[in-house]
Amino acid sequence: MKHVERFLSLALVAVLCLCLAACGESNSNEDYGDDGSDYNLYGVPDSIEGLVKDSEQMANLYLYGGAWTGEDNGTLIAATSDDGDEVRFALYDADEELTASGFIQFVPEYDYDYFYNEHDGIAYRSWFDEDGALYVADLGTFTRVTGDAPGENIGDTGFERMAGTWYLDAEADARSILVFDENGGWELMERPDGDGDPAVVDSGIIEVAPDDDEELYLAVSSQFDDVVYEFTLIDDDTMCWGGEFEYYQKMA
Repeated sequence: MKHVERFLSLALVAVLCLCLAACGESNSNEDYGDDGSDYNLYGVPDSIEGLVKDSEQMANLYLYGGAWTGEDNGTLIAATSDDGDEVRFALYDADEELTASGFIQFVPEYDYDYFYNEHDGIAYRSWFDEDGALYVADLGTFTRVTGDAPGENIGDTGFERMAGTWYLDAEADARSILVFDENGGWELMERPDGDGDPAVVDSGIIEVAPDDDEELYLAVSSQFDDVVYEFTLIDDDTMCWGGEFEYYQKMA
């Protein structure tokens, strides 16, 4: 009898081990994103209905700003709104017809950015793969454009050499600071009354000047209508900005 009880106990332990292993295998399948990336997406939805706009959770323009091309030859454009309180997107199909538009917002509950489409009232989760391609659930997969797009004129080259932080007159406590990213996004920061912590006063996208001068660029504001700053690269670390020809030095 003791042998039988011992055998049953061992059998019960084996069954429990198999059950735990099966549960572990089942849960591990939920640790991968739709594109096969190693993300823990347990409980993270690909879409949310009725996302409420929150300016405090605005997405990072550096990540999305500019033009993107889709697998179906559509075009996605993202820029800061005129009021500067949200990052907006517009999605065009291959015939340049607008198919979706709205705002991009970070959702802390799920730790992801979501594209809220005002056409259907649904927000779609977004993420990037290791190659920098942008995925937006149900809306498509996109790569950055290096040419023209509907309503935009994105430069073909030169943004990488601009990337960094530029200080007016090469002063660390400069009253004016420019921040460029490698994808053609920019921010103009100024210190209130010339001192204190710098705050963003304008931002937008860089365009190549229409006269094809490879050293002349246009910084087009996304916050203010008809505001454009001309600037010229003197070398990799020095630029001449604006109508007053102020000099900025790249220091980081």
